[in-house]
Amino acid sequence: MSAIPIRSIDELVQELLRHRDPAAYGQTLARYADPTPDLAPYLRWNSKHYTRTCISRNDDFELLVICYEPGQSTSIHDYDSQTAWIHPIVGELVEERYALTGTGGVKLTEERHLRPGIDDVLTNGMAIHRFINAGAGRAVTLNLYARPMSKWRVYDERTGSSDLRIAGPR
Repeated sequence: MSAIPIRSIDELVQELLRHRDPAAYGQTLARYADPTPDLAPYLRWNSKHYTRTCISRNDDFELLVICYEPGQSTSIHDYDSQTAWIHPIVGELVEERYALTGTGGVKLTEERHLRPGIDDVLTNGMAIHRFINAGAGRAVTLNLYARPMSKWRVYDERTGSSDLRIAGPR
């Protein structure tokens, strides 16, 4: 696969459909370097919480755009054994990674700063995390999941207990 930049969100989806090997997903996603005007219809903003908008979903992958206002964060969660690639395209996010403790809780093990040009991959066994927009401006990521997300776990920060969430009909 070439390193030619991908110049539109439609071209990104076509490349993902052409190369259905999950091993190629991260490299393909990284080639989408700049937000393009055709991404604008997928950008949704909410003053109370971050937003998730599906760009494409099929049996092999799901591509979402996630929009964060300053100060917004996700819950501590994992993807229940999904592989996910995170591709920041606007702003900077702090990613906190967590591990289960022997007493049933979760503890912070690592903090990363993600911004355009610094992608991330989350795999089974190291996927408990949270994203925080700690910057003064908006942040946007493209999230690509190998197989559509059908369920995920949300963890209570204090107790470490988790609840399984099932995706509703789309």
